[in-house]
Amino acid sequence: MTKTPIAEVNKTATKTDLFIIDGSAPFFAPFVDGTRKNWSKAPLEELPIHGKIPAKITHQICADLRIYCRRVHSIGYNAITFDDLAHITLFDFYPYLLSRTVHSYQKLFRRVFKIAKEEGLKIYVTTDIMFCNRFIETHTQSKDHLLRELFIEALERLFDMFPQVDGVVTRIGEPDGVDVNSAFKSRLVIRTAKQCNRWLQAVLPVVESHKKQIIFRTWGLGAFSIGDINWNANTQKRAFANIHSSSFIVSHKYGAGDFFRYLPLNDFIQTASHMQIIELQARREYEGFGVFPAYVGRQYEQLRDQLESCQTLRGISVWCQTGGWSHFDSLTFLETSSPWNELNTITAVRLFSSNKTADEILDEFCQQRFAGANPDTIVEIVSLFDLLIDQLWYFVPFAQTSLWFRRLRVPPLLWIFWDTILVNRALRLVFKTFQPNAKVLRQKDRELRKVLRRLDQLVKELPSKEQNLRLGIDTFTLIINLRRFYLGSAGKKRERKVKEKIKAYRQKYPRGFAIECDFAPFHIRWITSGLLFSFFMRKQARYRWLDRLLLIPLTGWMFPIIKRWQRRRIPDIAERQAAGLELFFR
Repeated sequence: MTKTPIAEVNKTATKTDLFIIDGSAPFFAPFVDGTRKNWSKAPLEELPIHGKIPAKITHQICADLRIYCRRVHSIGYNAITFDDLAHITLFDFYPYLLSRTVHSYQKLFRRVFKIAKEEGLKIYVTTDIMFCNRFIETHTQSKDHLLRELFIEALERLFDMFPQVDGVVTRIGEPDGVDVNSAFKSRLVIRTAKQCNRWLQAVLPVVESHKKQIIFRTWGLGAFSIGDINWNANTQKRAFANIHSSSFIVSHKYGAGDFFRYLPLNDFIQTASHMQIIELQARREYEGFGVFPAYVGRQYEQLRDQLESCQTLRGISVWCQTGGWSHFDSLTFLETSSPWNELNTITAVRLFSSNKTADEILDEFCQQRFAGANPDTIVEIVSLFDLLIDQLWYFVPFAQTSLWFRRLRVPPLLWIFWDTILVNRALRLVFKTFQPNAKVLRQKDRELRKVLRRLDQLVKELPSKEQNLRLGIDTFTLIINLRRFYLGSAGKKRERKVKEKIKAYRQKYPRGFAIECDFAPFHIRWITSGLLFSFFMRKQARYRWLDRLLLIPLTGWMFPIIKRWQRRRIPDIAERQAAGLELFFR
């Protein structure tokens, strides 16, 4: 591997010139049907029929991709990511039927890459480490060195067959979801920082020899000892030891968790020695999927200002379509696009490529995008929804509390996941423990009803095509009522009122947000004293000796028992999609 002096690497990285966007939206276009989807990756497994991708689907994807690439390039993006390496890698040991399917993917992606290049975009191919199937398992016998060699072979084949590809984006900390049915389903292979370093030392020479780049994502779900690499600088130092290459870029989410509000910038990012990019999300998977405005401008402007003096910031990577599970299927910059996702996508790139403020970008967008409406009205609507998300979508005292369990920062948002709102007594006990002034919050909620009435008035002034904001207003109205269960009494009368509100909402919006409601008693009542939380959770990132020696090993061993004991208390959403709860306890 070429040993570029670290000072030289830093010097070349001072220019922020890499503005990456995900390219999954055109691949979802043939499947816009209102059903619940996994948006974590492009639905490549849905494309082939009997091993071949129909010409009609190929034509639709390529036509939409041309529109998409032209649009994102025009607003400032200069690179695009495509899922994924597994589907376009043909190993010699694959059987005929699988080989035919891979050939079909390769044929499609020749056209995909050609379009992206013609529209002026660099190309990066995403990949998990490591994608698997029974043929790969037989070939490698799950041995680390054989898996590593096979991955290197996959990179060689990629760069030789598709020389227009500029690099790969790797993910080591999150596998495909339990609901994924794919011939190339990924699993977690890298478990320690030392093992990660071995992989990088082996892979980088191949990347360098082809004059490509590897963008290494630190995101993960806390599994195994490598699971804290997204926030633990010590783990990163071990994983990246003796890595000094201009072909190596580290990709971080800005906080110690997923794309939530109330997460501060990771401290180590400002002083990191390797070139890096920051991941941002425009289609907010935890804040409505673009059904209503969830403006990121204020938050991302603050991040930009904090990173102003960062000498190793190479750019940003924006997810404008990827992320989460939802039946809301707007496709950014395509026919079913959400203007609010477009707003966030434009805001992210313009904040980091200019000195404009979030307010200036918002004003410009509203004037251009909503020609038939009063721009000031749209600006006020966006601002009011921003306030409601801050104060109602999140339980503020809890969201502002730094809580850590095992290797993860507890999410600041626990009761709304993707398109599902959770109502149960277990969460009520959690919020009760960390929100001592529930009466004050209830008073603020009453005051925020005035904001909802103002929003209702503003939306009525808009053209009929913008009336879909009504779903957002009514969802927040429901949320205020659900919060009363969490912040006030929770007797039979309150249960009955909550059920009535949920029933009315479902009748009005059968395709609205889902509500999983469970009023069954949670029997560990002494949890309210905080004793259990103080034992299992800590309020700072640094591990206690208790965590290292007892809790991390013990909870990993105990989880299967707890899962069987309290199976009825675990929301279905946690088991039927994403990686499953068990992964968090590895």
